[in-house]
Amino acid sequence: MVGKTELKELEELCDKLGIKIRYEKTNARGGLCRVNGENIIIIDKKSSDYYKQTVIGKAVKSFDLSNIHIKPKIRELIEDIV
Repeated sequence: MVGKTELKELEELCDKLGIKIRYEKTNARGGLCRVNGENIIIIDKKSSDYYKQTVIGKAVKSFDLSNIHIKPKIRELIEDIV
């Protein structure tokens, strides 16, 4: 089950990785980008929690997570995202 708790934990993981998340009104799909050397994930604020988690999961998957403590449930969620 994907819910608010998992979303919050993914947001906290982004904070550990130095990734900012911006929830904006946009028609774009959203995703990870670099602006002035800073990693930012932009997500449509009207998206479902599931979609937000998918966008964040895809973004953090591209980082080295081996030395960061992540709850097994969240690590599995990230690994399962295509």
